[in-house]
Amino acid sequence: MSDATRTRPDRNLSRRDLLGAAALGASATAIGVAAPAAATATEPAGPAGPAERAPAVHEGGRYATVPLRRDSLRVTAIQSVIRSPRDMKNPARELKANLDHMLEMVDQANGFPGPQDLVCFHEQPIMGWNPWNLEEALRVAIEVPGPETEALGRKAKQHGCYITFGTYARDRDWPGHLLLNGVLIGPDGSVVANHWKTNNSRGFKPGWDIFTTSIYDVLDRYREMYGEDAVLPIARTDIGNISCSITPGQADVMRAHAMKGLELRLSSSSGGYSLEDTQMISLYNRLYTVVCNNSISPGHPGFPEFSGSGDTAIFGPNGRIVSRARSFNEEFVTAVIPMGDFRRTRSIPDVPIEMLLPVYSRYVPRNGPNAQSDYVPRDSVDAARHFNTRRNW
Repeated sequence: MSDATRTRPDRNLSRRDLLGAAALGASATAIGVAAPAAATATEPAGPAGPAERAPAVHEGGRYATVPLRRDSLRVTAIQSVIRSPRDMKNPARELKANLDHMLEMVDQANGFPGPQDLVCFHEQPIMGWNPWNLEEALRVAIEVPGPETEALGRKAKQHGCYITFGTYARDRDWPGHLLLNGVLIGPDGSVVANHWKTNNSRGFKPGWDIFTTSIYDVLDRYREMYGEDAVLPIARTDIGNISCSITPGQADVMRAHAMKGLELRLSSSSGGYSLEDTQMISLYNRLYTVVCNNSISPGHPGFPEFSGSGDTAIFGPNGRIVSRARSFNEEFVTAVIPMGDFRRTRSIPDVPIEMLLPVYSRYVPRNGPNAQSDYVPRDSVDAARHFNTRRNW
C-alpha cells in the first residue's frame, strides 16, 4: 500500500498506520500458519483494500498466529492509583507525575518478581478521570504515539516486556473527537496496538451519558478508512492474539473476537467492573482475561478514596480466577499463563450461526451506528440529549 509506512514530519504515525499492527488481512498469514520471523503479524492500514475488507475469521477451527516468544508467559497486572490533575489550566506537571509513577511501577514489576512478558495498567493511569466536558477531557488526552508512549516504550525496551494501559486519546485524523483506547506497547518500544473502544453502552443514567467516540459511533467512516477487519481488531503478537479494547458488558462483541482467534483479552477498568461478566466471557469463549482496576486513591479530586477500587484479576479459559488482588491498595497481581499448551489444545466456540443469523439480520438495535459521525456532544448532559433523539426505540 502506498502509505503503509507513511510518517508525519514529527515522526508521529497516523491512526491509519497504527491500525496495521492490530489488523490482520488475508495476505498477512495463512490461517493456522505462523508468520515467519515477526513479533507481530501486521497488515498496514492505509485506505482499505480487498484483503483488509474481509475479517480474518477462523477456518476449520484454526486461526492465524505468530510464533510465541516462549510457551509460558509471565504476566503482572498493576493495581495502581487513579489521580486526576487539579490544575486543569496547566495539567502537564501532574500528568507527568502520573506517568513517572507508571514507569517506576514497571521497574518494580520486573524487579523482585522477576522479568515479565506483559505488564498491565488500568483504564486511566495517566490522566485519571473526572466528569469533564469535551474541551477539558481533550486537554488531558494524549496522542498515540506521543511523548507518553515513547517514555513507556523506552521502559518496555529496557525490560523486554509488553506494556498495556487505557487512556483518553486525541487523533489527528479525527479532530474534535475524544477516544477511549487500549494501547499495547511492544518490547521493541513501538506501539503494537491502539484499539478504540468498540461501542458505548447508552443510557448510563438519566440526563447523563458518555461522549467518547467509539468505533460504532462512526462505523461507516471507520470502515472506509481502515477496513472491516479493523472494526474488531486483534493484535497477533508473540505473546498471543490480543484485544486491548475496553469492552465491559459486551458479550456479543467478545464472541466475535473469539471467532477471529482472540486468545488474551486485556481489559482495563477504573471504578470497578463486573467480575461475573468477565468470568462468563472467559468461560464461554475459552480465553484468558486480564482485568486491571485502580487501587484505593487518596487525594483524587472529587471522589472518596475507595471509589470502586480493587478486584484486579486474571481469569483462565474455564472462567476461574487464576490470580486476584488481595487488597484495595496498590498491588501486583501476577500469574504464569501456559500460552503454548493453551494454544495447542484450545478450541474456539462452536456457534450455531445458521440458527442465529435470521434473528440477528432482522434485529434493530435501540442505538444505531454513526451517532457521532456529524456531531460530537459537548458534555455528558449534551450527550444524553443527543443520543435520546437518535434512538430507534
